Amino acid sequence: MRARLALVLALGLLAGASAPRAASTAGDGTDQALEQEMQRLYALRTIDAPAFVAQSRALETRPAPSSLAQREFLRFLLANRAAFEGRFRDAIAFAQPLAESAEDPKLRLMAGTFVVNMRAGTREFEAGLRDLDRLLKANPKAEGALRDEVAVLWNTAAIFYAELDQPALSAWYAQRLLDTTASPRQVCSGKHFAIRARQAMADPALAPSDFDQLDQICREAEEKGVALGFNALSQARFLRDRDRLDDALAVLADRTALIESTRYPRLMAEAYALDAELLLAAGRVPQAERQAQQAIETSKDTPTSLPVAMAEKVLFEINRQRGDSSAALRHLQRHIVANRALAEESLAKERAFRTVQHESLQREQQLALATERNRVLDLEARLAKAESRNAIVLAVVLLLTVVGLVAWGRRLWTDAKRFRELAQTDPLTGFASRQHFTELAAAAVAHARTEARPLMLVAFDLDHFKRINDRHGHLAGDAVLRAVSEAACAVPAPVPHTIGRIGGEEFAILLDGATEAHAATYAEALRRAIASAEAIADGGALLKVTASFGLTGTHETGHDLQALLDRSDRALYRAKNEGRDRIIVTERGHALEAA
Repeated sequence: MRARLALVLALGLLAGASAPRAASTAGDGTDQALEQEMQRLYALRTIDAPAFVAQSRALETRPAPSSLAQREFLRFLLANRAAFEGRFRDAIAFAQPLAESAEDPKLRLMAGTFVVNMRAGTREFEAGLRDLDRLLKANPKAEGALRDEVAVLWNTAAIFYAELDQPALSAWYAQRLLDTTASPRQVCSGKHFAIRARQAMADPALAPSDFDQLDQICREAEEKGVALGFNALSQARFLRDRDRLDDALAVLADRTALIESTRYPRLMAEAYALDAELLLAAGRVPQAERQAQQAIETSKDTPTSLPVAMAEKVLFEINRQRGDSSAALRHLQRHIVANRALAEESLAKERAFRTVQHESLQREQQLALATERNRVLDLEARLAKAESRNAIVLAVVLLLTVVGLVAWGRRLWTDAKRFRELAQTDPLTGFASRQHFTELAAAAVAHARTEARPLMLVAFDLDHFKRINDRHGHLAGDAVLRAVSEAACAVPAPVPHTIGRIGGEEFAILLDGATEAHAATYAEALRRAIASAEAIADGGALLKVTASFGLTGTHETGHDLQALLDRSDRALYRAKNEGRDRIIVTERGHALEAA
């Protein structure tokens, strides 16, 4: 997973914080030989991870240290070893008690930061965000004895928010790190995530020289394969997005040997998949096919990862061009499976971020309410001493307090409602989000099953939508999506219906009680409306788009939501393959072509 690669960077950068040392006083039980060995292993961890893993096992054969500080430091070393071995849950079990109650404040903060990193590896995004939020609030400044550890915490925040697709927050903490007296390795990491955030936010000022400068910084910090490999992928994507395919291919070719030397499967797989995508765009089909297969082979333990989705799409396009429809369909199905898994994880990340953000806001409001109540109680105590003289003042204060509490309560209710709507509604089109559509559709299918009522599912996908994004930018793509949603809403449905955006340009509509004829007529009206919709790009260009439709119903699948989605999806892609801008009624049914 991408999180494991980010985790490698984060663990390495923990070296920016010096190891805690047991205070040595006469009779305190400190074992000096053990102390020196633990310090050596802690340093070895970021120089030679396999050697650290192998040599740290000897620590478990020693008698337990009598010094509490040494016992806690030993536990932290064992947590690091578990992390490098990929046993993230064991690593959390070792480090969590230290994060809560370690004697040394430095070790307590280091362990807390370490646990946040592990949460990314176990995909426990909500728990990781809660831990991160608590640590950031408790350590707002990098100063004093904990300066280095707070810098590492900010670096971890930049990594974690980047993993959650929150580039603005990632950039903010990366800049905070760079504004401190950071170590060279931390500067390398901070610059990397600052540039990555600028890419995600489509910063027009980002230039090739920024990547060259980042490489120079990381080399001076003696960073090797992993950091430079990440930088190469970012630079290649930057060049690809600007149609500089040859330059992007040259960057990957220059770094392939270095990336392969890291032996990190995910980094290698991403490089192979990106290379395959670029080679196919450059017309170098045999090389593209070879790199795509290499990406899939390298990702055999993560079949639904991003490299697999990219590689399967490349192989689908190659086989489609060859006319091998069987192979093309097989690769398309694998691409869809991987892509759906990625979309679901993206939704899980967004839900985790919104949930923890809401919880944090509630805590702040509760704290403000508690503060306000305490202030009121203090006023009441003072006013009680002169009750008769200050009766009017007391009444005013109590009235203001009640108004304040009502206002806070209303704000809490409003925020809860807003966050719920954000989670259920796609903000761009106003349609139900994928998760909310699935929930509504599942309930409708279950209800229709009990009443033996027919349902029809209409799935449609915008044709060549990627070209609009590539040629006119994502803002133009957003304008097209809004125009499509307005056109779809203007078409009256024959029966009660639920419509949702289930992918970037893919939509689904569940028609409750509709026949096949109803659905086909409705889909044709939608197709015409979408084909007539218009959007204006920033440069004034008139943008239009068509859509391909796939229809199926419970008379074909039974009352099974997943079967409805799968069959309509296959029909939709058949419409794509048969020329687009048409309607396919079930997989084995007939096509309604554009007039």
